[in-house]
Amino acid sequence: MNNGLSVVLVHRSERERTGLKAAFEALPGVQVAGERSDLRAGIALAHQVRPAILVLELAAPVDDTLTAAGQYKLDHPDVAIFLCTDVFDPDFLLRAMRAGATEVLRRPLDRGALSQAVERVSALTARKQGGGARRHVFTVFSNKGGQGVSTIATNLALSLRASGREVALVDFDYQSGDVAFLLGLSPRHSLGDVIAAPRIDSASVQDALTKHESGLFVLAQPEHLDRVDGLTGLQVGTVLEILGSTFEIVVIDAPHVFNEISLEVFDRSSSVLLVAEPSVPSVRAARRSLDLFQKLNYLALPDRVRLLMNRRSDSSAITAVQLEETLGVPVFATVSNDYAAVSQAINTGRPLCGGSIPEGRAGRDLAALARQLVPVESSNGAAVEGAAPTKRPGRLRLFGRG
Repeated sequence: MNNGLSVVLVHRSERERTGLKAAFEALPGVQVAGERSDLRAGIALAHQVRPAILVLELAAPVDDTLTAAGQYKLDHPDVAIFLCTDVFDPDFLLRAMRAGATEVLRRPLDRGALSQAVERVSALTARKQGGGARRHVFTVFSNKGGQGVSTIATNLALSLRASGREVALVDFDYQSGDVAFLLGLSPRHSLGDVIAAPRIDSASVQDALTKHESGLFVLAQPEHLDRVDGLTGLQVGTVLEILGSTFEIVVIDAPHVFNEISLEVFDRSSSVLLVAEPSVPSVRAARRSLDLFQKLNYLALPDRVRLLMNRRSDSSAITAVQLEETLGVPVFATVSNDYAAVSQAINTGRPLCGGSIPEGRAGRDLAALARQLVPVESSNGAAVEGAAPTKRPGRLRLFGRG
């Protein structure tokens, strides 16, 4: 992804500069354009070189470094400023972000984290130059529990990650969220840490993410649900705005209700995957959801809400054609009823799409769903893309709040 990113290093320690230089130049397309031990000399060099990334040691006096970083950011707003520091507390993070810092590099240097930070800079640079990939936010939703929403969201995110894209999976099912369990993860941090932070910003959100072995990043629910008591739509919107600017694709496991939080999620989604299974109660629930989506003006664009039929089988009492006729919308994709494989995946924490080859019919269907949602680019670089989100009217009328 990197495309000729230049770096200027400013650090008093020659040993640290050497280590940073080696780490940066080990990344494809990255070149260290210069290095200095003195802050003033480093800033002067940066003014001449105009690097994509400026790395500053946060040395005493700290205020001088933050002031210099902030002034340089004002002069060169496109630069990404990385701060090297041993200090890491909420007050520092707030001051660093106000000074324009993009990333904070902690010791010992995590080369994996550095690589991801540089990739984010590269992706942002490409988008500014018109060459970036379209960002997608896919929300998996049913207003009825037990429809397999978490299983679909988890395996969809893994399948999209397998295509080489940067993907985040967000668990907003704050009553029964279990995507971390489905992935076999035991996160140290969660959405509860984001809510508890003095301010929701890029640093607090990124610190709360857990990385799966596949490279998928997960924002999980806390083990104790009272840690997300008082979660608001504004907070949810801020988290999604940060993740949407960081990752190519965000997949959301949505709560099974229509409320302030779910509406905020829907507003920021490029596509809502409405899950229904071939049973009368499930179809009735999907009908109610579509009625509300109609009132919210989501159905004005054909790809904004997509119907996903889960647990389909040849012996189902309701066929895909009957589901379409009843609900009045086409079935975008189906997922086979594969009870044995899905149950084993859930109970063992080994998802269907976690390996190089999806397991079972359901796993193959979910991998195919990922390809439908984000097709591989054609030979001329074109790709079918989902519709952009549009603002919906009527929240005030339906829920008594703006």
